Amino acid sequence: MQYRHTICLLVLFCLAAFGAVGQSQLPTSREPGKKLEVYSPRHAKTRRKKQKVEHTAQYEFYKRVELAAKEKQRLLKYLSRPQFSDHRHLGHKKIPKKRPPHK
Repeated sequence: MQYRHTICLLVLFCLAAFGAVGQSQLPTSREPGKKLEVYSPRHAKTRRKKQKVEHTAQYEFYKRVELAAKEKQRLLKYLSRPQFSDHRHLGHKKIPKKRPPHK
């Protein structure tokens, strides 16, 4: 039974302490609180230079992706030539001549 009273008193003291701390931080008319400023990139007065970090994993990945895309475009352009896209070439660079049947 005494433990309950002790625990209840301890809880009440803790709640009162937290309540006092919360009240001391509230703004009053005598001491107004700090004004919260909202950051807006349009109103930023100083401009920061972007760091040139080129050798990150992300940079290397995008570099490889761009090179692969370039290579694929080059291959597609190469394979669009008639010798590859036209079935009449039969694997030859030029279309084989049609010879008369009696020769």
